[in-house]
Amino acid sequence: MADFQNASGTPIPGKVTGNGYLGVVDAPLRWLAQGKVFEAGHGLQDTAADSQGETTMTPDDVKATLALQAVGNKLVVPLVWRIMWEAEGGAATDYQLIITKASAQCATKLTLSGRDALQPGLNMYRANPAKASPTASALYGVATTFLLTVSALVTADMCMYDFAILVDNNVLSPVTNSSRLYERHFLREGVPHIMTDGAAMIFYISSATTDATVHPYIQWAELDEADLI
Repeated sequence: MADFQNASGTPIPGKVTGNGYLGVVDAPLRWLAQGKVFEAGHGLQDTAADSQGETTMTPDDVKATLALQAVGNKLVVPLVWRIMWEAEGGAATDYQLIITKASAQCATKLTLSGRDALQPGLNMYRANPAKASPTASALYGVATTFLLTVSALVTADMCMYDFAILVDNNVLSPVTNSSRLYERHFLREGVPHIMTDGAAMIFYISSATTDATVHPYIQWAELDEADLI
């Protein structure tokens, strides 16, 4: 193994191949080995989270379904979101994903209430004891309503990242699509987002009539600035 120093003076591991070429470890693998990558989701018998059951396809901006929110001074980088559909709900389901500023920069300080944490919030480096515990919050709505209540947001506070209308049976029918998954791998989609204290990635899922139900999975890294250089 050979070490380099980045611009902040932090050692960066690398390796020499059999041909004498120097290879630098891929950043996500390095974060994983350092105990900085986490995952959360539902357990085997957890009740699926509900979408908004609305009379129109337009989601209510104060009623979210899922969220990942940065807490404290770590830089939170979303890696993977996976939604596993249990039921679609209605004739179609509207899915939108937004990313907000840090909460203190929002016109009204961003708060997420009426929520439960996705469990268990595991460090993906399975060591005993764990290398580190997560600081970010992976959230979904509490039982009975399954809705996250989001404080007032204005357009300047957020940016829409993804939008989809999932037509009835397009997800669950084996004829049209054998997968029940809708997922995003954020490191494949350009420069990753970095969320700081209070910033959130928020999912809105709404149906024209009955609720859709989903099981979420989230994977993220918690970094310091030196990890990005």
